[in-house]
Amino acid sequence: MKGRSTLTNLLETLESWTNLLEEGFGIDVVYLDYRKAFDTVPHKRLLEKIRGLALGNVISTWIGDFLQGGKTKVCVRGSYSVWIDVISGVPQGSVLGPLLFLIFVQDLPDWVKNSLKMFADDTKIWTMIASQDDADSLQHDLDRLVGKVAVGIQPCEM
Repeated sequence: MKGRSTLTNLLETLESWTNLLEEGFGIDVVYLDYRKAFDTVPHKRLLEKIRGLALGNVISTWIGDFLQGGKTKVCVRGSYSVWIDVISGVPQGSVLGPLLFLIFVQDLPDWVKNSLKMFADDTKIWTMIASQDDADSLQHDLDRLVGKVAVGIQPCEM
């Protein structure tokens, strides 16, 4: 988005946290780090999300063709594995890679009840702490995120 940057994201987050602290609340914050983020995007789920954007069959098919058909093998001490199909990952260094990753993670805010800020693969989730219920709520959000990312379930209504 024009006029938005990592700095904007950090300043907005800092302002929110400062307001909570000035009101006398504590804050629990979790930084999420997507392990090898671009490499772990499952093609099948990404293509389902792209089809859900109603971009049309031509674009969906083109992106599917762009992602599919890749093969890889590994060499360890001079011995090669067999070729296997690449079923996850978006190409880094490509113009399309970052956009595809953002399409894949764009619905994360739908999965959580607490505050969340995202910028590319940098995600922060937090809540004010006034009682144990607040901490439990944050843990519940984290459990939902881990479960949904792991099994590919779409977000549900809250």
